[in-house]
Amino acid sequence: MTTNSTATTNSAEAFTSAARYLPPVPRTAGHGVGLIGCGFISEAQLAAYQEAGFDVVVLCDRTLAKAEARREAYAPQSRVTTDVENVLSDPAVDIVDIATHVPGRPELIRRALRAGKHVLSQKPFVSSIADGERLVEEARTTGRTLAVNHNGRWAPHFAAALALVSDGAVGEPTSADFTVYWPHDQAFEHDPHFSTMEDLILYDFGIHWFDVVAQLMSKAGDAQRVYASVGHRRGAKVPVATDADVVIEYAAARATISFRASAPLAEKGMYRIEGTEGTVAHEGHSLGGEVVTLTRQDGSSAIDLQGDWWSNGMRGTMAELMDAVETGRSARNSAETSLAGLRLCFAALHSARTHVPVDPATVDARHAN
Repeated sequence: MTTNSTATTNSAEAFTSAARYLPPVPRTAGHGVGLIGCGFISEAQLAAYQEAGFDVVVLCDRTLAKAEARREAYAPQSRVTTDVENVLSDPAVDIVDIATHVPGRPELIRRALRAGKHVLSQKPFVSSIADGERLVEEARTTGRTLAVNHNGRWAPHFAAALALVSDGAVGEPTSADFTVYWPHDQAFEHDPHFSTMEDLILYDFGIHWFDVVAQLMSKAGDAQRVYASVGHRRGAKVPVATDADVVIEYAAARATISFRASAPLAEKGMYRIEGTEGTVAHEGHSLGGEVVTLTRQDGSSAIDLQGDWWSNGMRGTMAELMDAVETGRSARNSAETSLAGLRLCFAALHSARTHVPVDPATVDARHAN
C-alpha cells in the first residue's frame, strides 16, 4: 500500500506503515475448522480460507451433494457429513463456522459452545437482541470465543475508515453518510429464500452498514432515533422492496444510509465520514474500491488499498477469531460487539413498517410489533 498526498499527515503515514486495516495473521494454521452450512455464502468463505491456508476439517450440510461440491472445489482434505453431531464431537475441530440461515442458528451456536468449540456465526447474528445476549452469556459461561462473520469490517474501504477513526485521525466523528447503487435483485431473482425476504435490503444486506456505523460511532453515545423508509422500484427483478433510506441520530452526530439495490447500470458505492479534525472519504464499486482519502487541516492523503470485500472480509473474520483464541483476548468481532449494529437495524426495520422514528433501545427483535 502506498500513500500519495500533497501534504501527507502524520496520521496517514503511521496508518500506512502499520497497515492497520489488513486482516490479522494467526500465529498458527493448526486451528481445525468445521463448517456447518454449505450454501451460497460458504463459497466465498471457503475460497478465502483456502487462500489463507486455514485447516478445514469437515463440511456439513443437510444436502450431502452441496458439501461434496464445496470439498471438491475448496477443501479436498476435508470430510463431509449431513450430521451436525459429527462436527461437534470431532476432536480435530476447534472452531465451528455456522453459515446456516438465522432460524435455528442460535440453537446450533449453543450446542457448539457446550461441545467446547469456539464459534464463528454468520451474520445477521440473531433476530432478537435477547437471543444474542443469551448466547453471549453462554460463551462467557463455557469459556469459549463467540464471534460474528461481519466480513464488512475487514473489507478494505470499511476497514481503513474504521482504523483511521479508531486512531483518532478525524477527531470525534460528527457524521457518516453512505450511498450504494447495485443490482442485488439480479443476483437473487431466482433464489427462493432471498428473493422473497421481506427485509432483504435493510436486514440481510444492510446489517453490514449498520454494523459499521455502530463501530464508527461507538464513542458518540447511544443512538437516540432511527428513521427509515423502503420502497419498490419499477423494473426490479424481485417482489420485495429494494430501495431504502435511513437516518440515525445521536446527541451530537448523525449517520445516513441510502440503498438502491435494483440499479442495473454503473454500480457504485461511496461514503464520507466527518469528524472534528478531519474527513475520511471513499468512492468506488458497491463493495469497495482502491482508494480512501483522509483530509485534515495539514493536507490530504490518498491511501491505496490492498484486497477486496470477499478475500479480506472472509479471511479477516476467521483470522481475528483465531488470533483472539491464541492470545486470550476478546475478538474484535465478538458477538457482544455485534449487538449495537443489530439494535440500529431492528430500529430501522420497525421504523420502515410504522413510518415513525424509533429509539433503538425500545426494539428487541427484527419482527417487533
